[in-house]
Amino acid sequence: MDFQEMTCKYFFGSDNRSIPYLDTLIEKYDSIKVVTTEPRNTGRGRQILSNPVEDYCSSNNVECTYFSNSKYYDDMDFGICVSFGSIFSNDFLNRHPSIFNIHLSILPDLLGPSPVETTILNGDTLFGYTIFKIINEVDKGPILFQNKIDIVNNYSSNVYKELAEDFKINFENIDFNSSLKEQVGEVTKSFKFTKNDYLITNEDSLIMAKNKIKAFDVLGPAFIKYESKIIKIHKYTESNSNFTYKLKDGILNLDEITPEGKKRMKANDYMRGLQ
Repeated sequence: MDFQEMTCKYFFGSDNRSIPYLDTLIEKYDSIKVVTTEPRNTGRGRQILSNPVEDYCSSNNVECTYFSNSKYYDDMDFGICVSFGSIFSNDFLNRHPSIFNIHLSILPDLLGPSPVETTILNGDTLFGYTIFKIINEVDKGPILFQNKIDIVNNYSSNVYKELAEDFKINFENIDFNSSLKEQVGEVTKSFKFTKNDYLITNEDSLIMAKNKIKAFDVLGPAFIKYESKIIKIHKYTESNSNFTYKLKDGILNLDEITPEGKKRMKANDYMRGLQ
């Protein structure tokens, strides 16, 4: 029995990066059971808000339940996990041995939470993803499928989109019952970024500043401190701009920004407003 014939498919996901993969499964199958994380206190007002996957399920009439390591999904034949906000316990994995994770690098390169952003910061345009069986060691399970993609427009938002589209194209040709292979090669890691990592300063090189803007397009955005204000930077331009920022080896021309206390706008429009 191959994956397409299995009667019950589960999907584990929490944030916006999960949704394109869930969308692919929903297009292929009539019934998908989604497991996500419970609402959490977020924002300055500490409001209790549902996550993007739960909102998606509510809007698309998809069954959705909250995750707990104590649960036993006895009807699960197969599961796919993408950008899920909880960690599976060893006991849970023993009860559910057929859960596969989609990791956005060619493992064992760039284990950890931020492989796309790390690849961009390294100045690379070769990306990829790995589908592997989840075991009790993070990102170290045996591999089912891998694919590499060269993405020249390597703003992280576009990279996430391109990888999800490639998964959609290849999905029907992936045999989820085929034999797995062990990970081979040099192990490298990515790490969780903080807001301080998004900051561009005069001590950054022009290349590093551009890479930060592209890398933190989703997690950030990158930002500068300009005349005692925070200016979020969504895009830079290779053309001349009225809003420039001096770096240690060149000038960064800003294109799209969000000034402190304002909406997203063109950098040139912001500078005209200051005149």
